[in-house]
Amino acid sequence: MESIVEVLESVMAARDPYTFAHQQRVTQISLTIAEEMGLKEESRSSLGMAARLHDLGKISIPISILSKPGQLSVPERDLIKGHPMAGTEMLKPLKIPLHTFLTIVQHHERINGSGYPFGLSGKDILLEAKILGVADVIEAISSHRPYRASLGIEMALQEISQHKGILYDPSVVDAFERRYAKNMFGNLFAVKGFRAAA
Repeated sequence: MESIVEVLESVMAARDPYTFAHQQRVTQISLTIAEEMGLKEESRSSLGMAARLHDLGKISIPISILSKPGQLSVPERDLIKGHPMAGTEMLKPLKIPLHTFLTIVQHHERINGSGYPFGLSGKDILLEAKILGVADVIEAISSHRPYRASLGIEMALQEISQHKGILYDPSVVDAFERRYAKNMFGNLFAVKGFRAAA
């Protein structure tokens, strides 16, 4: 399975280097949070695979939309919101473990039910998906995107803190904040693609 995942990552890297780099950093953030929360090895392994493949579905979206500056149209936004399902459809033939599969599907769900694709809430969302969702938001805000400069790690911290218990699971947010306070992410938020904290 590892070799297949590596092939899929190579395809992503060739087609959309930004999304590939995003997935790599999200994987690192997710696994660090999971370790802080004491998840067992099996759960961390499932989460790691899900993080590495969570945006695979974006292959089906034109680059012109993924990198579009400014506001997206409703149809464009709907197309992007379809990427978790598109990705899992692509992965179906690989017989990926169900837990990993569901983590990918659910990574844009939010605990108040405002997420997508199913509007799940609270305990209906896998813990691994909640971790992946927080890591995804942190990386997306902190990194440079094709259509905007980095907003910085402080903005990411503000986002997850402000919406803790509303959009994001409090235990996941707390775990990230503990690790960040201890500088347990190394240079992840200081390398190219991130703006250092003020």
